[in-house]
Amino acid sequence: MASNESTDHLPSTSAKASIREEWSHSDYIKRESRQIYNKLHSISADSSFVCRIHTLHPPFLLIANLRCGAWYTDPSITSAVSYFKSTDGHTHQWSFSLKRSNLHLVPSILKAGGAVVVDSTRRGKSMPDALSKTIPTWCAVLNEASRRKYGVPEKEKAGLETPRWMIPPSEHDQIQTRIDGFVQALLDSDLEVPRLETALRPVFVTPQSDLDALSDSLRNAEQAGAVPIVLASASRFVDVSANLEANVAGEAGREGMKIREGYVYVQGAGDDHENWARGLTPDVFWKHREELLACDKSQLEARVDRLVAQEAAENGSGGHWFTPNASQTDVDKQTDPLVGDVGDVKISNTGVFVGSRSAGYTFTDEERQRYGLILHFASRPKAVAETASELSDKLSSLNLLNLPPSSGGIYALHLSSSKKDMSAIRTAFPSAIDIAHNSLTKNEKVLICCQTGKDLSGSLVVAILTSCFTNQRTLIQDKAERENHLEEISKDTTRRRLQWLVSANPRASPSRAYLLRVNELLLSHRFRPDQKA
Repeated sequence: MASNESTDHLPSTSAKASIREEWSHSDYIKRESRQIYNKLHSISADSSFVCRIHTLHPPFLLIANLRCGAWYTDPSITSAVSYFKSTDGHTHQWSFSLKRSNLHLVPSILKAGGAVVVDSTRRGKSMPDALSKTIPTWCAVLNEASRRKYGVPEKEKAGLETPRWMIPPSEHDQIQTRIDGFVQALLDSDLEVPRLETALRPVFVTPQSDLDALSDSLRNAEQAGAVPIVLASASRFVDVSANLEANVAGEAGREGMKIREGYVYVQGAGDDHENWARGLTPDVFWKHREELLACDKSQLEARVDRLVAQEAAENGSGGHWFTPNASQTDVDKQTDPLVGDVGDVKISNTGVFVGSRSAGYTFTDEERQRYGLILHFASRPKAVAETASELSDKLSSLNLLNLPPSSGGIYALHLSSSKKDMSAIRTAFPSAIDIAHNSLTKNEKVLICCQTGKDLSGSLVVAILTSCFTNQRTLIQDKAERENHLEEISKDTTRRRLQWLVSANPRASPSRAYLLRVNELLLSHRFRPDQKA
């Protein structure tokens, strides 16, 4: 029997063709937005906006918010990196992270009189949550914590400020209600609350902003006795509902994806680099920027692969991902070792430093003279690699204190970041802690370094700080006192020592798996660094 259903709702042949054409254009844009050619050209175009802001306010500290922001900031004018996460600003998940406190930035920001923090976000938003909410919350918390502890800055100048054109009043008010709790958590922690004579004040800017108005905002902030924190979203805004066909055609007056000078513009191109960069890092990109941008699209991937392989051959797999190297005076380097991504970072006044070195790194004479002890994680050659249990057995009978230095106070710890070697921490770390304590009692500086400056070195630093220092950051030299201290160690002790580390260098924070191993070691009744077999 014939169907009586109406077919009026079905699209006509011409409508179907139009839909197929729209899908075709949409698929084209999606494919092009993943191409490294379009990514790098879009990043380069957006970086010019960052350079304009820096040129207008050169004294301000230029900070790349990792990881996306590093692609847009020329290392030659960048002085520092930050670790503000958008997840700490997501709606109903607002947070002040004690693990990502970014307090290492504050002395340099105050010295410079202000800062420009650069980040970006993908299509559909004009500013990432890290800039619109996470950092404004950070500023408000530090302002209020300083006021409660030191009496400055003035309360009326220290409140929460968010971009009114982006954050609705209801969300602003909800964040404001949580500030007191964040402040109390900071005051109760082992983080050193910075003294702020004047309040930190966020100033929001995007490529759509009037830079003349920005200059006025900065003058107003300075006249009001505030330190401006310019939060710069580097990429031009692309409306998620933009007419893709018109944008691809380069229709005038639109700010969506468009073919400009032979490439398709991608907002927030630096985001999720693991999916498109082919191992390319911001360091390598900026080092070879002109060469990469001049390369033909069909040859670019091969060129990138060659540069990545060349970099690995020259610097090893432990090379830096991003290296701010804006010039600092010698005085700056001596008094403020916490700026930037290169160099060894001192953990408060403990004499302990954390850094990164490749497994086969050769230490310079200057490094040998600077440190009384260097504990260097060097992975073992494959030909002599042992299993974790074999390595543990060998290390358990090893007394590092009775061994001659590998080379002028440099000791190689043959552990890598593999899961097998992670299980050897229990036997490798006690001797390393012991020799570090011995050097610290002689007022020698101690450097702990691994390829990344993170998991291995960070976890050993936490173990040393936990077992060798009081809560007041004083080295425990008396043997009996140290034995009592070791008996009283708890998970809270290691958590607070981790705060010492991340307040100096957030990137050195080890993963949860490594922290669990450290806790297992330090809370074990068998852990007695001063007792020899």
